[in-house]
Amino acid sequence: MSNNQIKNNNNENTTTVPCYYEQQGSGSPVVFIHGSYATTSTWKKIVQQLASTHHCISIKLPGHCGMPDPDDFSAPNINTELHIIESVVAKLTNQPIHLIGHSFGGVVALALALKGSVEVQELTLFEPVSTWVLESVEDKEMMARVDAFVQDYRQGISNNEPYVCGKVIDFWAGEGAFSPLPDFIKNGMVPLTANNNRHWTLCMNIHQNRKTLNALTIPTRLVCGSASNPVAQAIVNHLSSELANSKKYIIQGASHFLVTSHATECLQIILDD
Repeated sequence: MSNNQIKNNNNENTTTVPCYYEQQGSGSPVVFIHGSYATTSTWKKIVQQLASTHHCISIKLPGHCGMPDPDDFSAPNINTELHIIESVVAKLTNQPIHLIGHSFGGVVALALALKGSVEVQELTLFEPVSTWVLESVEDKEMMARVDAFVQDYRQGISNNEPYVCGKVIDFWAGEGAFSPLPDFIKNGMVPLTANNNRHWTLCMNIHQNRKTLNALTIPTRLVCGSASNPVAQAIVNHLSSELANSKKYIIQGASHFLVTSHATECLQIILDD
């Protein structure tokens, strides 16, 4: 055997394939998708309680949780995320899933449900930032708010503004939400800015018409906080009107990060029949 063959074999033995999920518990499968600038720890409080009766599968999005960056920055495509989730679900279960997403994770979850490539028994969306819905229903006021924010945010990126990621946190969770966060969290967000910028492109450029939304019959829970950004509330309200088999929940006093700040209430909604 040549030295090259030995080297190749060693490389094969040490190559690590990214693992895009964590799992815990057993029972009917629940698949969680975290948001942008976030990790699977988003679901920690909920999974700790749910895993006693359910198989909890937490997806790690590309570029997050130590996963490699996506390779489609030049032309972002939501199928990058969908293909990962499809593979994980096919590997881990042959049962219909309860699909749950928060923020950008809600964008991904809704896109997967609309695609129909995975058997989704229930769908729960915590403040999905599916801003494309605003265009589909011609909500020009909220579209203008999003466009103005994204223009300012991307200008900040171009200007290399420090902690430009804070603009996103303050937009969704309220002015001043970023400032009190611990430094290790703030610093952890900084390298994710390019991924978050890509997510904004996906949020805005998914094109589905109202007829497609109206045709989705999966039982869907739509959740927002009473203190959340009007854009997030508008998206939930529009989806509530367009999805025939949906139920809307408002958590009093909660804002965009309700899945961690109001985990008990969120768990009750997940388990609501």
